[in-house]
Amino acid sequence: MNNKKMYYSRLRRGLISAFFIFILVPTLFVSWVTIYNLRKCAIQRIENSGVRMAEDRTDAVSQYLNKQIILLSTLAGMYPIKIMGDQPHLDQLFRSVNERGDVVDLHVIDSAGKQLAYVGPYRSSIEGKNYKDAPWFKEAMVAGKHVSDVFMGYRNVPHLVVAVTDPLKTYVFRATINSEKFNALLLRAQTGPSGDAYIVNRHGEFQTPSLQGTIELAAAEKNLLEYHEGTSTRTIGPFLYTSSWMKDGQWLLVVKSKISDSLGTFNERRNNSLMIITASSMLFLGAAVLLCRYMVGRLEQDDRRRADMDQQMVQVEKMASIGRLAAGIAHEINNPLQMITNQAGWIEELLPDEDPEAVKNLGEYQDAVTKIKYHVRRAGTITHRLLGFSRRMSAEKESVSVNELLEETVSFVENEAVNHNIIIEQLLDKNLPTTMTDGPQLQQVFLNLLNNCLDAVEQNGRITITTKADDTSISIEFADSGPGISAEVMKQIFDPFFTTKDPGKGTGLGMSICYDIMKKLGGKIEVKNNKVGGAIFTLTLPLKHLSESGQGDRRTSGYDESIY
Repeated sequence: MNNKKMYYSRLRRGLISAFFIFILVPTLFVSWVTIYNLRKCAIQRIENSGVRMAEDRTDAVSQYLNKQIILLSTLAGMYPIKIMGDQPHLDQLFRSVNERGDVVDLHVIDSAGKQLAYVGPYRSSIEGKNYKDAPWFKEAMVAGKHVSDVFMGYRNVPHLVVAVTDPLKTYVFRATINSEKFNALLLRAQTGPSGDAYIVNRHGEFQTPSLQGTIELAAAEKNLLEYHEGTSTRTIGPFLYTSSWMKDGQWLLVVKSKISDSLGTFNERRNNSLMIITASSMLFLGAAVLLCRYMVGRLEQDDRRRADMDQQMVQVEKMASIGRLAAGIAHEINNPLQMITNQAGWIEELLPDEDPEAVKNLGEYQDAVTKIKYHVRRAGTITHRLLGFSRRMSAEKESVSVNELLEETVSFVENEAVNHNIIIEQLLDKNLPTTMTDGPQLQQVFLNLLNNCLDAVEQNGRITITTKADDTSISIEFADSGPGISAEVMKQIFDPFFTTKDPGKGTGLGMSICYDIMKKLGGKIEVKNNKVGGAIFTLTLPLKHLSESGQGDRRTSGYDESIY
């Protein structure tokens, strides 16, 4: 029994594992791959957005610087050095070009580096300066234009210089660009609360302030200073860096975004998807567990039913063998019994003809004949019961007297009851009608119940059998004086393989077989505890007459007396 429970338990676990491995695991794997690919797509969109942002800001800065260069070049081409070096003219020109406040000051410097005119807030600090040795001045005289890095200079504030020459290179026209206006070009490039955007030169020096207040590139970020064509993206730690070189490879624009900040929408949708997947997986797993339990339960029920049928078939075979054996023994014994009966009768007939004075023990002979005939009748009764038992092996419905069937069944256990000092009391309704049913199977139920009652009483007790009938059914009660049945046992008493007997003394099929037989016969079996102690099994059998089954009005008690 324990081995079977372990087998079904292993089978249940195996089926659940199979569901999990072959269905749930692939589902989870596909979900993981899908989420992973969606995250890659989201990061790709972030990279594309960073590239567009970097390219847009690179174009904006380049256009801004080019605009300043074009403006200065246009003015330098319009005015010769004589007019451009005139201070009142330069003052008027400054007011014209600085309507939006982009220019801090203007310089006019001759080809020898001498400052000819200046307009701006730093006149006193730079008056009389000579720029002939300044690198920016030399570059402007050679290349015709110059855009500086952001530096402190004489002003001691960050500034940016744009310088051009006139077509004849007779002077340099220089403008200091408002760094705040220049820096504002990168404000739109910030992506998320942890994002940043800045411009550095080839040495990693900030040309615009970091939006996050960073004053120096981190060690890992210095790898960004490697020159590359176009716009490049690189992931360093939790950040995505998009960079683009500008100003002929002298400046690097960097757009920095924290990946987790940019994945906010994706994370929300991912969490919702994970919740749905988890809930679906749990629901599926629960359904799989219930389905496996149901399948194994049905298999276990079928196995029990098959074992029950096998047990019944074995019992039927045993009973059939016993019936054949009983019939053979009965017939073999009947012949010598018949001979003994005949000879005893012949002696009984001859004895009266004898002379009483010649036969000294005539009375004893007559008593001996009477005893012989009595014990032959007893032996005939036994063979009579054996033949009746053997004929009940055929599973055909017939008119059965329940009282006679009970009396015959009780005779099978009388000796055992006497040996254990158990009284079997039969309170049988004398007017109990016969009914159409399967006598052998019903007798098997009676025998099982009587054996259970004997086991429950054990010693020095009483078993009471009561029969009664109404218009529709016959009721048979088996009451014993045993300890009764607990509530836990009562719930399982008709389950296959359930037994309270010691191992090896019971199969646990007796009550289950009784239940199935009564159900097949159209009746039912019920059990309850007696108020005065012990248990009561009640059988209810439908009342059917021969006429109801189309067999006429023939009535029989189950065996034929004529063979004797």
